[in-house]
Amino acid sequence: MAIIHADEESLNDLKNALATAGESYKSNLAKLTNLINEITSGDIQGDLATDLLTKFQAKEGVLNGLANTIDEAAEYMGMQTTKFGNLITSTKAGMK
Repeated sequence: MAIIHADEESLNDLKNALATAGESYKSNLAKLTNLINEITSGDIQGDLATDLLTKFQAKEGVLNGLANTIDEAAEYMGMQTTKFGNLITSTKAGMK
């Protein structure tokens, strides 16, 4: 039988790591979006620019969906951390 060890601090660390990863991802996605827009409206013109922009826009839903999934995971971990803390507090109170 496997033993799972969890504490509120570890759960909080995981939540914070997810939130940090989400912010980093969104920042990089914004930079990539700006870069694609700058390239296709300046340095590259014509069919090549249109093709690049079209392909990028086709993937934007997936890229934005990943950002939302990371945010939801961080939010979920926050809720689970709170539930875990409440469970521990309730259990300690019941043992007195």
